[in-house]
This record gives sequence, structure tokens and C-alpha cells, in this order.
Amino acid sequence: MKSPSGEIPNSRLAFSDALRQLLKARGMSYRRLATRTRLSAGYLNHLACGSRPVPSDQVIKILARALRVKPEHFFEFRMRRLMAELNNNPELADRLHEFLAAGEPLPRDIKAALEDVRKSK
Repeated sequence: MKSPSGEIPNSRLAFSDALRQLLKARGMSYRRLATRTRLSAGYLNHLACGSRPVPSDQVIKILARALRVKPEHFFEFRMRRLMAELNNNPELADRLHEFLAAGEPLPRDIKAALEDVRKSK
């Protein structure tokens, strides 16, 4: 789970799974995380079990700080950022769509990432 530098790489898991994985990696209980975040242990348990929706970006930032990762660790946070960027830049969204629809050559790193995603489905 940790990279050679000791950092935990960004997760591709659903929020609840990523949260549980971080709690385990940090050896942290819901109560301890609750103390660090001022969120209730019950709410945190619901988030980790997936019985509550993915929290707001502000709550994700609070959790990330307490768990010593960047908010970008969570896939949903990254997706919200990406969607906001595409909403704010219609030209970028159109161009990306053209690449995907036309099968135009993509930069190697983006192509590899897309292929990985498509294989995992």
C-alpha cells in the first residue's frame, strides 16, 4: 500500500473502502479519528461502511488531514475536481471527448490510464 518513499498512493477504491484502508494503515480507531476531526465516531463508522453518501469536499479535507494524506487520495475528491474543471472549460471537455470518440492518439500516460480503467471493468 505504501510507496518506496513511505507515502500512501492515491486510492482508486470507493470512498468507504479507501477510508477503511487508511484507518487500518494508520492503526486508527473511529474514536481516535473522531477526536482528531471533531466528527462523531458513529458518522465515521457510517462513512466507512458505505451507509452514508460520500461527504463534502470540506469533510474529505478534514479526514485527509487527520489521516495524513492529501484530499486527492480519495477518488471522489479527484473526480469532483475533474468535473469542475471540465464544467469550467467546455473547450477542454469537447477536446477530450473528441479524443475519446475518435480514438485519436493520446499521450502515453493518459492512454495507459484509460486502458487500465477499461480492463478493470
